[in-house]
Amino acid sequence: MMKKTLVAAIIFFSTCCYSQVSFIEPIIKNNNGRAVTAGFVIIKSDENLLINKISSDISKRIEIHSMKMENDVMKMRKIEEPKIEKNKEFILSKGGDHLMIYDLTKNLETLKAVDIEFSFTNEAGESFNRLITFEVK
Repeated sequence: MMKKTLVAAIIFFSTCCYSQVSFIEPIIKNNNGRAVTAGFVIIKSDENLLINKISSDISKRIEIHSMKMENDVMKMRKIEEPKIEKNKEFILSKGGDHLMIYDLTKNLETLKAVDIEFSFTNEAGESFNRLITFEVK
């Protein structure tokens, strides 16, 4: 009984001390058989965070890209160190910054949802992960 209580306390305290991070409307585009797709979500945190890595079993590589017009041409660029600012929305949307999901290992046409894991580091140097379910649309 004592072991179960101790384990429960360790789990509670190891998870309660991290940032409160919310993910609003996580959506991944149906790839329709293609090897790449995009994802969209609004992320908000109660402290400044750096996104270290984004991963999923549906893809070999996931990056955050910006979209900007240069000489009347839309250009995408990888954001090398994506940062979430405290209490500000980090918006990944169609036509703007977004998740770029490469080398898909699964066809999303038959899936209703996929899990994507985000790895963060806060200003204190503490790292943690959040597994988020994205709706396939």
